Amino acid sequence: MKKNRLLVALYFSCILSGFAQMNILFIESDDQSNQAVGAYGNNSMVTPNIDKLAHEGVSFTSAYNMGCWSPAVCIPSRTMLIYGKYLWKSQKINKQNAPKSLPEKLHDNGYYTYITGKWHAMGKPVKTIFDETGSIQPGQLKTYNAPAGHITDITASEAVNFIKNYKNDKPFFAYVAFNAPHVPRQTTQNYYDLYPANSIELPPSVVDNTPLNKNVKYQYAPDPLRSKTMQQRVQQNNAMVTHMDARIGDIIKSLKDKGVYDNTIIVFTSDHGINFGENGVAGKVCLYEPSVTAPLIIKAPTVTPNSKITARVYLQDIAPTLFDLLELESNEPTDFQSLTPLLSKNGKARASIYLAMFDDQRGIISEDKKLIIYPKTGNLELYDIKNDPWETKNLISNKTSKTIISKLLKKMKAWQLKTADKTDLTAFYNQYI
Repeated sequence: MKKNRLLVALYFSCILSGFAQMNILFIESDDQSNQAVGAYGNNSMVTPNIDKLAHEGVSFTSAYNMGCWSPAVCIPSRTMLIYGKYLWKSQKINKQNAPKSLPEKLHDNGYYTYITGKWHAMGKPVKTIFDETGSIQPGQLKTYNAPAGHITDITASEAVNFIKNYKNDKPFFAYVAFNAPHVPRQTTQNYYDLYPANSIELPPSVVDNTPLNKNVKYQYAPDPLRSKTMQQRVQQNNAMVTHMDARIGDIIKSLKDKGVYDNTIIVFTSDHGINFGENGVAGKVCLYEPSVTAPLIIKAPTVTPNSKITARVYLQDIAPTLFDLLELESNEPTDFQSLTPLLSKNGKARASIYLAMFDDQRGIISEDKKLIIYPKTGNLELYDIKNDPWETKNLISNKTSKTIISKLLKKMKAWQLKTADKTDLTAFYNQYI
């Protein structure tokens, strides 16, 4: 084990000598699932700039958000990212007890930090942890059409101006947080026209005129669920993503015009995904794959271009990864783990992924088997997400399932201890372990 760690360290040390002063452009969208990126396999998506980042960098195709304590799932996701603490520790973060944040850690390592766009994290006020701020947008917009223009355009324009006018000797960390494609999904007609609603193909886990999933509390559609409504929402969502992609192209061009593109690590991600009818869910407060996964792309000199990593990771693992890539020091511990061993192909992914929503949903994934637990209803769902990625076949009644469930629940029990998860799963443990 020590030998492998030494090899990883030497690998990145050799490649990164001379890159210690690289800039960081961190782009984060809101509510964007893997389905809304062309490079992730949806050929109908028009995302040429995000796709090019994927072509020049590495894409993590199974990056998870651990869960939420709030119907606004972005708050837990972004709080975990900014402060590096697992879900239930992050829930307790406030202005008084907040640990050192990601931008503060980078500042301590010689970075000039900047943010424009959405801020929706617990803890310290945004203006106290960044050196400079642009327009700070709320978590939920009433409209994208502000007096100064469309919010997506404003966020991108401010990022472009920051890069264009940056004259500081320090490297920069620019956190560009788009509200898109979060509701209200408003953009111009030319983007809607790219995605005719009646031509949109929904996944096999969307079944027309079926009741909403009773295990999921927060639903944002009439009951029963109608495919036509979901097609319209996907149209709006995809249009918003393509609008944002065009503006991401402007930001990337500004890096090239400035002559710093090759000296900038670029991260593209989202805080979580969203369900548009899959498994009877219209929303994001669930543990199905479209909602709990999101794109994670890294473009850096050390990564293999146009590569994909299928190992299951957490979206928030990106923070310690940046520190490893740049050989930066931080005395603040993090609960998440660096992805650099996976990037160098010398490391293994976590043995399991823990997922949680409030006290009414728990999930555990290991060896391509995914168990979803509903403590309040007593229901269980078991999926083989390698062979059934859309989670259409609940295997809970199969003869071999009891052994699989027992193994997964043992891992869940260990995760509950690790994360200080107090939800009572005793009945499930007693039945299967």
